[in-house]
Amino acid sequence: MFRPPIIRPRLALLLSALLLAALAVPAQAQISFRDHDGRQVSLAQTPQRVVSLVPEVSEAIWALGAGALLKGATIHSAPPAGAPQPALVGGYYAPSLEAILRLQPDLVFIGGPHQAIQKALAGRHIPTASLQARRLADLHGRLAALGLIFGRQEQARRLSQEIKEQLALIAQKTALIPAAQRRRVLRIMSVNAQAGYVSVPGDDSFQNDLIRAAGGLPPRLGQTTSLVRLNLAQWQKLDPQTVYVCGPKAKTLAFLSRPGWRQVEAVRAGRVFSFPCELTCQVSVHSGRFVQWLSAWVYSDYFEQKAYQVRPWRVVRQRPLNLGLDYVQKASVFGEDIQDFRHRTLLIELKGPQAALSTLEGQRAGIMAVGNHYFPPAAWRLGHQGGLASLRDRVLGVLGRRATDTGLLFTGADMQNLSLQRAAADGLVVCALVTAGARSNAQRAAADSGDFLEPGTINIILLTNRRLAPRAMARAIITATEAKTAALQDLDVRSSYQPLLAQATGTGTDNVLVLEGAGPPARLSGGHSKLGELMAWAVYAGVREALLKQNRLRPGRSVFARLEERRVSLYALLAAPASAGQDCPASLGVSMGRLEEILLQPRYAALIEAALSLSDAAQRGQVAELSAFQAWCEQAARELAGRNPLAPPLTLGGEALPPPLALALEALLRGLASQPLPLIPISGPDCGS
Repeated sequence: MFRPPIIRPRLALLLSALLLAALAVPAQAQISFRDHDGRQVSLAQTPQRVVSLVPEVSEAIWALGAGALLKGATIHSAPPAGAPQPALVGGYYAPSLEAILRLQPDLVFIGGPHQAIQKALAGRHIPTASLQARRLADLHGRLAALGLIFGRQEQARRLSQEIKEQLALIAQKTALIPAAQRRRVLRIMSVNAQAGYVSVPGDDSFQNDLIRAAGGLPPRLGQTTSLVRLNLAQWQKLDPQTVYVCGPKAKTLAFLSRPGWRQVEAVRAGRVFSFPCELTCQVSVHSGRFVQWLSAWVYSDYFEQKAYQVRPWRVVRQRPLNLGLDYVQKASVFGEDIQDFRHRTLLIELKGPQAALSTLEGQRAGIMAVGNHYFPPAAWRLGHQGGLASLRDRVLGVLGRRATDTGLLFTGADMQNLSLQRAAADGLVVCALVTAGARSNAQRAAADSGDFLEPGTINIILLTNRRLAPRAMARAIITATEAKTAALQDLDVRSSYQPLLAQATGTGTDNVLVLEGAGPPARLSGGHSKLGELMAWAVYAGVREALLKQNRLRPGRSVFARLEERRVSLYALLAAPASAGQDCPASLGVSMGRLEEILLQPRYAALIEAALSLSDAAQRGQVAELSAFQAWCEQAARELAGRNPLAPPLTLGGEALPPPLALALEALLRGLASQPLPLIPISGPDCGS
């Protein structure tokens, strides 16, 4: 039986002062707090079955280490490596009440669109809480409340302090920039090419808080609505100096290339940037890092100058690794402050000189150390004009190493997400150290064009307990590449350039480094050799684990995630083509909530998953006839329609889809359109997004 803790008067006063009356401990409840809607929420004990309908709240729960208690989340949330996958309960705007209730929650976190859900849960005596941040400053109150709810106050305090320090660094740096040189920064939410306007946040949006925290000057529009439309005259009057969007920016760039729109400074100077939507579209535990990234890109010409750097260049952390190889002196992951931002380097120091073969640096001799260096996003535009040699010298100078005897790879994948794999058999040992990211420049060989030259994104370092002959070192690169590609294909990683049509075989910037090693000589490392088998296994496992850590890519991820990776918009599918004179497309008559709800059902999700596989096979010319699959789709449509007459064929909105995927999605929507159910009103993206 629960017994309320005894709290001495002085301690009670101290707690009250610290929480500023927002958090309290009533006599009849172990946990009590005021949510962001001003409601007092009381819980008898730490909740054990939590459902979060707000992605940024889910992210905070994982960051606090309470992910095991998160039993349900929306389709927009993917757990980090090591956290269990919660059940999906639908989308943010129209989650499924039935799916929520099946999980028997003892607390549900809600957001703005969830009033109906809140009312239904209240009728069943299921507590709800709103912790959705409306402003950047709300982030710390959310963390304090979550720390109290889950008994992780110290973790919440440390995380809140870390974010404050990230923001304080940028405030300190931008304070050195003269006020007259501060730049006008604008966040574009969407463009409407047909009607000729862009949508931007209102004055009181957290989006503008992020811009201000980055040292930028957001516009003052005199409107506090969630979205404000700007016509050409208003756009030219604002004359933004930096513009950014979330996700792919091709559509925005095409619109801004129009006469008049392209005359503003941001477009003329090529300062139209794109950032990940999970950073730009919510206040989250990652907002401090995003502010650093945004600020460094807005003021890159300042931040690369010593006069605007406030921290010494130095090593600040060192984490040892155990490779279990006799010729390795030591292996570590270092954290370094370079140009004020936290870099990380894997460094493997050797007892004696060795040869190395690197796809970045070529054949090297007399090598005493090899490594892999992570550039954080904030540093991606700082000092790159000097080329690779300048970047290498900068890093090695901080580490106290020489370029003449150190082989180095470079990546944008965080070294905290390093995968270390060790494979052993018959006295042979292989170590593969892998970092991987495949969200931005994954490619399919012989299908995608190469337009960039930049450091590697999937980096592999191979070491063995054998002395590899030159031919074995060269063949090891092929073995590693084949294993990497197998991992990407088994995960269905999509090409960043043709995601709807092609799986990726790698990224455009991958590199492999093979060390000569020490021990008995080895001449073979191909697929028919035991050494090659171990290399392939280690690399395959390393790529999969690194992608899980960096991009949260799991083989069993939801059909919603796989459609999103192909840039198939469910919102666009539900929009019929616009008629002449219409600003926005009309609806097909099916609600997003109903579509998401049926895709939560395994039988209908399986239909889409089969369509995805068939679409890839058809693209390769391996499927000649689709009548059997078409019959399956027809059966699904009639099943959804029930006893109602089947609706006539529909014309899907959005981009043209491969025939199998178009058949499957049209069948589901057609079946739903046949149902006489009331639509679920939702708020979708602004028309034209």
